[in-house]
Amino acid sequence: MPELLPWEKVGSEFKKVRKRAGMLIDLRRCVGCHACTVSCKTENEVPLGGFRMRVRYLERPGPEQSTIAFAPLICMQCQDAPCLTACPSKAIVRGEDGRVKVDESKCDREEECITACPYGAIFINEEKQVAEKCDLCEHRTDVGLDPACVSSCPSEALQFGDFDDPEDPVTKIAADAGALGWKENEGTKPSVLYIGHEPWMEEKANSGVQLSEADMDVTYEQNNLEVGKR
Repeated sequence: MPELLPWEKVGSEFKKVRKRAGMLIDLRRCVGCHACTVSCKTENEVPLGGFRMRVRYLERPGPEQSTIAFAPLICMQCQDAPCLTACPSKAIVRGEDGRVKVDESKCDREEECITACPYGAIFINEEKQVAEKCDLCEHRTDVGLDPACVSSCPSEALQFGDFDDPEDPVTKIAADAGALGWKENEGTKPSVLYIGHEPWMEEKANSGVQLSEADMDVTYEQNNLEVGKR
């Protein structure tokens, strides 16, 4: 029997059992291309205005000319998840591999989960009328594939692994690089870790794309029709 090619290794028999599914994000490699955002929206049919994966453009502070850093942000798959305890209908559940998911059949759209999440990772899917967030593409990992964002990243800034397996290559890379969680002072124990994370990024990322003071009054026009101001 000929050896299977990588893209032919798809099916439940290729699923890898994980105890703590998570993701490693190397900010040193991220080029801000949004391939992860686009592939996530396509793969999960995320409606207009909603995002499971977001990439923030951050203006790096400094005495000289400003530079830009990029920060992909998703659900942090917290071990101590505030959304899970806040949901009155118990629609937020934890899988066997530790990932945090939304049970759409139980969601009552009360939005307590949105308020409780310190990462802004949950939104209301207006088409389905339920809360939605990243689940690390469970439908893909169940058949041996990586999450869509990981597969599409051209710079390999995203890696999917098991942080409870000391022999997992991703766990080893995270340990060697001193990877940290986002907003670790929140005490949520994230299962999404970052390499190259700097404290100033957390505050900057809260407000999204960063503009210089000179750009704050930019008016965007299309066909001579004013469509928006900052």
